Amino acid sequence: MGSTTAHQMIYHIKSERLFPATKPTEKTTVLSLVDATTVDFSTSCAIWLCEKPDLPGDGFSLFDHFRKSFEITLSAYPQWTGHLKSITTLDRSQINKETADFPRHALHYGRVYVHYGTTSDPGVEFITAQSPVTLDILCPALRTRDQPIYNRQAISLHELSPQTVIANASRPSPPDKSGLLAPLMAAQVTQLTCGGFALSAKVGHPLSDISSLVKFAKDWASISQWILAGSNSPAPVLDTIFEPDQIDSMAAGDINADGPDPGILKQCASLPLNRYDWWISTEGCPWEAVIPEPYRSQNIEPIGDAMPWSEWDSKSPVSNYIVHLTREQVEIIWKDAIRGSPHESGVIRISRHDAILAHIWSCVTRARKQGEDSGIMHCDLTLGLRPALNLDPDFIGSPSMMVNIEMTGTQLASSTISAEERTRSIALKIRKTINQMARPTSIAAHLHSLAFDSCPQRIWQAFLGSRHLLVTSWARAGIYEVDFGLHSFPHIRYAEGVIADLDGCVLIKEAPPTGNTDAFGGGWTDNGVDVSLHIRTEDMERLIEDPLLLPREK
Repeated sequence: MGSTTAHQMIYHIKSERLFPATKPTEKTTVLSLVDATTVDFSTSCAIWLCEKPDLPGDGFSLFDHFRKSFEITLSAYPQWTGHLKSITTLDRSQINKETADFPRHALHYGRVYVHYGTTSDPGVEFITAQSPVTLDILCPALRTRDQPIYNRQAISLHELSPQTVIANASRPSPPDKSGLLAPLMAAQVTQLTCGGFALSAKVGHPLSDISSLVKFAKDWASISQWILAGSNSPAPVLDTIFEPDQIDSMAAGDINADGPDPGILKQCASLPLNRYDWWISTEGCPWEAVIPEPYRSQNIEPIGDAMPWSEWDSKSPVSNYIVHLTREQVEIIWKDAIRGSPHESGVIRISRHDAILAHIWSCVTRARKQGEDSGIMHCDLTLGLRPALNLDPDFIGSPSMMVNIEMTGTQLASSTISAEERTRSIALKIRKTINQMARPTSIAAHLHSLAFDSCPQRIWQAFLGSRHLLVTSWARAGIYEVDFGLHSFPHIRYAEGVIADLDGCVLIKEAPPTGNTDAFGGGWTDNGVDVSLHIRTEDMERLIEDPLLLPREK
């Protein structure tokens, strides 16, 4: 069955640039060391499919309402309306006046900063559109019950998100035909024929991870509620913390020194991190690999491993399915993981997320026919740093890194190991690896290493293809807690995470509310869990037929 895209059914598209309701003061801010590593990542992007509003009445314009509330919300996020720039020279005498006051480590090649509050700010792209499709076409109301293994490609949501090119600090785009520079953020509101609507927003990854994007959406929603209430009371105070230097200040050693501390680098080398060196990995690369101009005349010494391009058939078709695990199925998986493990004695606490990831990793490995493979498989897991670094939940930015969890194919999927034993050993390995990397001393060593890399974008901590899963988690991000005040419960039918359609990309997130919330205390798993899987089509065909994919009560 071929896929149907919303692009074939969208019309009356209008695009404009919006700016903060309150004009910001001109400012230049260095982004953090970890923010700089995400320059070439995909954008942080989400789509919310919302039910038909039951408030207010005639004369109400959904587009005007969202536009007004959006501009007010932007006043708390002025950095998203400005310019993202990069240090592009090795000669510090050529540094411009914008960066004159930067600390020494922030002047290294590839470090990025945001400059906003200027007369040339590109603003945010705001798109409105209409579509004759319905919510039931885009996502059936009973999808989680009736179609727990759901072909997301059958009806693509791709065109419900902005098609705007987002600015990239390392590859600046020229102005478009209208003379506008690429923005750092774009949002789109699409009215559907059933009365519902789709809302989407995306931001350049150096400025926002999913936690920051959901924070923005919640702030936008609170302004929406305030306007709907009549705006007679003072507007809600939007508390945001945009202080990237908090992260750099937690680096070990002196990151403004002439060179790195060998002892700290040795400590960093022992951490569970992949270091794939982009600059030495041109052979076998399926697209053009370009070393930055200032380094082309230099002898490029390896600082990491060459990327294993032979393991990734980038031309092979990829399928995208959503696997829904009910709350009860999550509990079965979790109880298998903790039974007889150190969790029961309180030594190591295995989370439900650990157990879900263990289960999915095992199933995908089996679908890839690697159960008798004694070679190493990698789970490249995104680790959010807010809890580990004691950052405020309202911290705005992209404080995350990729952790490398390693096991053999045999350990992950051998038919000689019981499903319960597999889940337990994999979950335990996941938890031990996370605990090792989440120590403040480990992160501090990693930050020190980043400060002295020749370029923050040179090292990839993850890969794709047959021996890797690249896992992003939106657990506890609150994607279903965004309430614009236009509905009674439930107001969001489905929240889609827009991730690359590449072999090995996985997204774990909360499932939509059902109204049945008498949970087992799992919190974010109360309504079950949705796992968005992107793997090679021939492997996916085996995965969706796997009788172990959806656990049954024992």
